[in-house]
Amino acid sequence: QTPAESTNVLSVTFTQTPTEWVDDWDAHAGGPPSRGGVLAIGEADASVEDPAWAVESVENASDLTGIGIELSELLSGMATAGDDDESIVVCFDSVTSLLQYADLQRTFRFLHVVTGRIKTVGGVGHFHVDPQAHSNQDLATLKGLFDAVVEVDEDGSLTVTR
Repeated sequence: QTPAESTNVLSVTFTQTPTEWVDDWDAHAGGPPSRGGVLAIGEADASVEDPAWAVESVENASDLTGIGIELSELLSGMATAGDDDESIVVCFDSVTSLLQYADLQRTFRFLHVVTGRIKTVGGVGHFHVDPQAHSNQDLATLKGLFDAVVEVDEDGSLTVTR
């Protein structure tokens, strides 16, 4: 929603290395964000060469407390250092991966805290999930956490449900 240079972006990724995530950002955004952060889950030694990005890692993907602490610290740094004209965006990739390490109830409670934290700093979050990997009941439970659900069809068309 804002140009890269006015965006503070935080990625929580189970699926990519920090370098892969930053390379994807650069390819799509055309340059570094105002402030960037990558929280790599399952990565023992995570780093990038671009100084615009802070990188942290949590090696144990089932350590939701550790993930929450690192996410909160990165998010707090962006919120306190940012200008009023800068936006905060959090990308969580992915809820499907998280559910491999924590049951639905624990994941729901964790994501409830995370979405509240994002809201507190005035940020916007988008959380990725593979709908084919979960039951309709589990998806209905998770949908209750979010303001909107965006479904992307195979042809790239979007459907937004609020």
